[in-house]
Amino acid sequence: MNPILSQLAVRNGNKAEESAESIMALGEVVSSLRTAVSKLQNLKDSETNHYFRNFETNFPKEGIDFYKATKLYEINLVKQALRVTRGHQANAAKLLKMRTSTLNSFIKRHKISY
Repeated sequence: MNPILSQLAVRNGNKAEESAESIMALGEVVSSLRTAVSKLQNLKDSETNHYFRNFETNFPKEGIDFYKATKLYEINLVKQALRVTRGHQANAAKLLKMRTSTLNSFIKRHKISY
């Protein structure tokens, strides 16, 4: 356990062992949440890809919302670039042939997590 955390635990009247167990349990919860978020994001990306594949074969008679489809496609491209570059925005911007500042503002505007 981190010595600073041990000191804080002891100051607050907790035993170091109890605090270590709590911190480890919290770490497991955080890890589980990260896994769940990643799985949900992959599911959403799969749905988006399926959405666009359908257009290639069966363009709907009722039409599509062009702006929504464009936004989904752009977000999907940005997410793919960020995954390939493991979240490195400058490298992702190079892949997308855009400025890093443009990519960063796009990520913030659309609240993209990676």
